[in-house]
Amino acid sequence: MQQNMRWWAKAAATATILTSVLSACSSGNTSESSPASSSAAPAETAGSSASATASAEASNNEHYTINWGIHFQAPGVIADTRVQKELEKRYNVTIKPVKITDASIAGGEVPDVFTLSDPSAVAAYQTQGVLMPIERSLIGERLPEYEADIQSVPGNLFAPATFDDKLWAIPMFVTLRGYDFAGLWRTDWLKKVGIEKTPETLEEFEKAVYAFAKNDPDGNGKNDTYGLTGTMTTTWSSGFYNIFGAYGVEPTMWHVRDGKVVNGSVMPETKEALATLRKWYADKVIDPEFITDTQESYRTKLFNGRIGFIEETIGRLYRDDASTIASMKEINASATLAPGVNPTGPGGSGSWSWGSKSNYVVFGSQMAKDQGKLDRILQIMRDYSTDRGLYLLLNQGYEGEQWKYVSGTSGPTEYLDGWAKVEDRDQTGARMFALGAINTNAMRTDLTDPDLTAAIQKYGAGDNWTDATYFMVLPSEGMYKADLTLLMQRTFAEIITGQKSLDDYDAYVKQWYAKGGQKLTDEANGLYATLK
Repeated sequence: MQQNMRWWAKAAATATILTSVLSACSSGNTSESSPASSSAAPAETAGSSASATASAEASNNEHYTINWGIHFQAPGVIADTRVQKELEKRYNVTIKPVKITDASIAGGEVPDVFTLSDPSAVAAYQTQGVLMPIERSLIGERLPEYEADIQSVPGNLFAPATFDDKLWAIPMFVTLRGYDFAGLWRTDWLKKVGIEKTPETLEEFEKAVYAFAKNDPDGNGKNDTYGLTGTMTTTWSSGFYNIFGAYGVEPTMWHVRDGKVVNGSVMPETKEALATLRKWYADKVIDPEFITDTQESYRTKLFNGRIGFIEETIGRLYRDDASTIASMKEINASATLAPGVNPTGPGGSGSWSWGSKSNYVVFGSQMAKDQGKLDRILQIMRDYSTDRGLYLLLNQGYEGEQWKYVSGTSGPTEYLDGWAKVEDRDQTGARMFALGAINTNAMRTDLTDPDLTAAIQKYGAGDNWTDATYFMVLPSEGMYKADLTLLMQRTFAEIITGQKSLDDYDAYVKQWYAKGGQKLTDEANGLYATLK
């Protein structure tokens, strides 16, 4: 069935893809306080690179020059860094770092190995003939630990990078997602209005936000508080993720219903969610500035006592020193915050989520004719995947200088003073040669703060809440998506604020399909058929 992706790959190459929003949000970090919290290497090799060094020395007799594409989020090449020199010595190679751009690829400067942000980028380069096809069996043979782990991930993560019955990239995956959303409550306000626990159902949620708006939770005798706000027009999405989730839908995701792919913005459940939000707004429970609020501004409103609830990423709320809770303490030491689950409603519970898919490792087409160099690169990749010492060196730099273990000689890590910014770590080569989330689950678990792991398991949306097409760019998105997003945001805002009636949603659905939505729906269904 994968041959059917030929149409998608060729069409996607003409889209504006390499600046996709995915590249900004899939860096692999899941917690600001735990730099290695998204991935790591296995327990059996944890803490030592001896086995990796031994295997390298056994087969490193021939010297190779590797044109290595630096991490796609790194702004530019920094040559001859300490990390680069250490890699060169360990694996008997000379590394030439390359910053990948559309222009450099078009000019024939194709690295031997590099990372790409998303399937659309893989498709674009594949259609240009600059990538090497990868035998599916190669991953099991040369990266057996990673192969075993990726098989445990729901869905077929290889499918988005498979065109013409050939695999063109090695997919990364993320299972501990600290960037998934949960609720964050002013628990001192909850107690003030007589509520003893954070809400778990939509009914309990509604009771709490109404009490915040009506019962003077800050005790100043003024009618100056609201339950919540949103980000209706300041992101590419709809805001109010957990409320839509309680109705079983996310407006900017493609969902599968009765075997067909449907856009969440035109589903009946979305109309039901809008009816609830419309009622809350009319009752002055939603801050009227929800149309222009941002994630940063709604944090400020939480800190300053204007609202009592926000949606927040789990990595920013899971313990007292997580960034959002710590910021509240600095501004209002008497306030208390606590995370809460996404409320369960008639459609279940959930919020917006990237799911398990992440970025990709690819090889330049010239590697098909250089088996020796390919073997050396695969050796580095396996060591990176299974050896915690190498993984941490390439991602975070030098232990004791740039980072340390939070406790003891294993487990979660934290950056030392002066090294929290990735741009500073770039100067030593950390990140430049990182190969992303291809390390084993054992290492990821070992390096992740157990409190964060527990919070993700308790509050995260899980793999069932993500896009049916893995957020892949459709061939006609460049023509229609921006206008359809604006149409959605404007219509939803007008319905919530009462400028339009709830029944106007039905007219919006017809307009959405007529203005390109039908074309995108057809393409989404065609793509989904290739991903099964």
